[in-house]
Amino acid sequence: MLTSSDLITYETRLKESVLATKERREQKFTPLRSVERVHMPWSYFQKLYEVLGDDALDLHSPAISFNSRSCTGIIKWMPSPVHEILASPFIGSQFVATQDLPSDIVRRISVVGSQTVGAFIGAYKGSQKEPDVLFNYRGQDRNVLSTAVVEIGFTETYEELVDDTKMWIEGNRDIRTVILIKVEENPPYHSPISEFEDDEVEDLGFPAPEDLVTSMVIPKDPNDSYGPLQINNFDWVNKMGVFLEIWKRDAVNGEAKQQGTRSYFVPHDATSELDLKLSDFYPLDATNGGNKRFPLTFDQLRLHLEAYREQLAVARCRRVLLDIDKRNNAISDGDYPP
Repeated sequence: MLTSSDLITYETRLKESVLATKERREQKFTPLRSVERVHMPWSYFQKLYEVLGDDALDLHSPAISFNSRSCTGIIKWMPSPVHEILASPFIGSQFVATQDLPSDIVRRISVVGSQTVGAFIGAYKGSQKEPDVLFNYRGQDRNVLSTAVVEIGFTETYEELVDDTKMWIEGNRDIRTVILIKVEENPPYHSPISEFEDDEVEDLGFPAPEDLVTSMVIPKDPNDSYGPLQINNFDWVNKMGVFLEIWKRDAVNGEAKQQGTRSYFVPHDATSELDLKLSDFYPLDATNGGNKRFPLTFDQLRLHLEAYREQLAVARCRRVLLDIDKRNNAISDGDYPP
């Protein structure tokens, strides 16, 4: 049974997370795990906003979610660049798909980045969730329904993404499709120069942190498009793979069910385009555009990821070099009064 001391532990962990995130806001491409899951009752979850205080209103503070079925509080620092980069093609594809639809239909549909949803039912009643992409539909009665989501995981495990997917489909009667995207890095990243002492790093010939640019990033193997990326002959990004799954509600038992097979767009999959229509995202039929193709291709997602990987290499390298400068007093706190 949870006691008041447990709440103090949660408060301490959350406050530490808030402070750590404040310190790394400028390093937007930090590879640190950005999701924390804490087993707690609903009453304790309600305390999170009090713990965060004014930070709950900050755009850089975490997305707070709760899975009432598993009694899990989820603290997700958003948006990370990999989420933003892989989410943006969905927004662009919707614009293309709807540009010749009747204006009345266009006004009813929308796709947004992060927005908290709380309309969960059954075992998930009381849950809250903020997806990476949310598709909304405004009905004739002026009620706005959330009808499809995209969940993207980098630091999250596949199992955690599936749990989120089940909550969306089994706990929200209006969600018709969940697109699950998992980014994997193998091996997981750690600083390639952590074994060196600070004075030894100076002899490795790295540029100043502020002088690092993406043109300094070199593929370790020019023939491997998603293999390790190096700066100064050290690996700052490891080999990456990305796969995508489409989940829907089973017509018989109402449970979440994967549709078709998993698609890998990194490395290249034989399929170049997703078989999706507007009716997968919105309650539209053939008479009002539901059969229109949703023109999202794997090539779009790959191009966005390629740019991100180079930026990630620079950001990771810069972060390590800045930490070394800080330890050696090369960066001061200026005139900040004690």
